[in-house]
Amino acid sequence: METQRRMITLDKETDQYIQDYMTEHKLRFPGEAIMDICKKYREEKKKEWSLDYITETVSENLHDVLKNELKKILFGTNSTDKNTQILIEFMNGWYFHHGYQGIMTTDFLELEETKLAKKVLGERIVNQRQKRLDKGYPKGYFSFY
Repeated sequence: METQRRMITLDKETDQYIQDYMTEHKLRFPGEAIMDICKKYREEKKKEWSLDYITETVSENLHDVLKNELKKILFGTNSTDKNTQILIEFMNGWYFHHGYQGIMTTDFLELEETKLAKKVLGERIVNQRQKRLDKGYPKGYFSFY
């Protein structure tokens, strides 16, 4: 390693720090202490950069994953909202056509047809969920399959 000779001026506090550092690390010359301090400083800067880089990379990947998942939820919500709005329009037209006044909620009376519709929808949702799971994960991915 090539060295350079420098003449430097230090304040008393810095000079005392270098002297204490030399004693603690069993160094003979102030130049060795300054080189060691600088070497350790550079290593810490590399670690700091490395941690910043890792943090940034993880944040970007997490952002991408969450963005994709939120898009799926948004598409599902939009589809549900659209279907609900269509049903409201149908029901409004039906009520108008037949001149109905009032509404019978399932709290008062739930027809067998409504129970059947709920059952069919429940099964459809379970089947769709299973299809999504099968599509997203390879066979044998989960040990309980």
